[in-house]
Amino acid sequence: MALTEADIIESLHILTVVGTIQTEEESEADPEENADADISYLEFSELYSQAEEELQNDLTRLNLSAVSDTTTKRAMSCLIADYTLISQPNWDAQKVQYNEDSSVYRFANRKGSSYYYNYLRTLDNALKADADYKERKAGVLIS
Repeated sequence: MALTEADIIESLHILTVVGTIQTEEESEADPEENADADISYLEFSELYSQAEEELQNDLTRLNLSAVSDTTTKRAMSCLIADYTLISQPNWDAQKVQYNEDSSVYRFANRKGSSYYYNYLRTLDNALKADADYKERKAGVLIS
């Protein structure tokens, strides 16, 4: 199964707090549909391309040559969500206070980009859970 932009948009709605996203079909309609979406198709398309490149670089860095479509979809959705959250005033805050009585602590390891980097950390931990990881890390040749 090849991932489509529609798959990523659906995943963004399910996994993140990203608002509405205009699809390619909506942007090409005459008259244009969903023009007041939080993210226009042009913006989404640019974020999608940027996320593809960054994800590929990170997978190479983690020595993950092939991942499932589901993993790719989740990682790209998390990364695009991070890109959209950067514009918010509290995007890098480790603690967000809502009123005098309630606040939330967030994990922030790359200036608040927690969706994607927490997911990458999960992938890296899964790799480390491999039974042969310790031997490979120690430089022992495994045949």
